[in-house]
Amino acid sequence: MDKQINLIVGSGTQKGRVSLSAFLADRLSLSVSYKGERAATVVLTPEHVRQLRQALDEIAPQGESRGEEMLRLVA
Repeated sequence: MDKQINLIVGSGTQKGRVSLSAFLADRLSLSVSYKGERAATVVLTPEHVRQLRQALDEIAPQGESRGEEMLRLVA
């Protein structure tokens, strides 16, 4: 079940990384690092993942607004 997705965030020399790792069937590890230093790692249950998806959809809904592309999140 090992699967990992890395997102590079920030710009220029201020780049960081967000990593999602599935290491068990029912757990997801979310790690955040900035300039090579790990800031935090949390383990999410399926319920936490559901709540995170709901929160992201409330903050940054998928779709288009006034012709501008909005943040697209794919599950």
